[in-house]
Amino acid sequence: MNKSQIEPRYVKPIPKTSSLATIAYDSIRKAIITGRIRPGERMGQVELARELGVSERTVREAFARLVAKGLATHEPFKGVKVAALSLDDLHEVYVMRALLEGRAMELAASRISPEDMQKMRELLPLTVAGNIPESVKHAQAANRDFHWIAIRASGSRILATILEQLWELMFAYDLLYQNTEEVDISKNDYTQHRELIAALEAGDEQKAAQINTEHITKTIQILIAHLKEKT
Repeated sequence: MNKSQIEPRYVKPIPKTSSLATIAYDSIRKAIITGRIRPGERMGQVELARELGVSERTVREAFARLVAKGLATHEPFKGVKVAALSLDDLHEVYVMRALLEGRAMELAASRISPEDMQKMRELLPLTVAGNIPESVKHAQAANRDFHWIAIRASGSRILATILEQLWELMFAYDLLYQNTEEVDISKNDYTQHRELIAALEAGDEQKAAQINTEHITKTIQILIAHLKEKT
């Protein structure tokens, strides 16, 4: 089997008609935030160029954007690695997310459409993980979609832009503590998500912000405790 036949480890080849630098960035970024490339892992420029089917120069451009976004770091003579946050940094990311997302939920309570509320209700049962590893990933994806319907409904472009970066910084870590022995966590999420839907439907701005903040605070407490056990 020659190199061109090797199954890509992280990413899929990019269609030649695409804007290569942008899509290379998007492809690698997705691999990072979904945990396929782990925090602290070195990213091989040559390997990724081969897997994506692009030049090394294109991958270097993608790396530069990832570094600028805070998703990767460049170390002289060592190359580019996925950003690895300290526990203090990770805690700060979640605190900032709780503050800003609380504001987004407050705004969404008076602006969210019936169509968006219906989408959130449909996603609600999907945010609960089952007892197989793959279901955890699906639950996490549904959880992200659930929150982002409300964030976008806030109507604040600036809030959404900042929150997107915070979500990308924390999402891979969020995946690390999820496993089939911890499905009770997602069941607790279900309860709080249901309460959030009720608050948004009622137009209760303060309640929506409070529920969301409590939800995020509980998540970071569980995550930090889990990561401390691993160190």
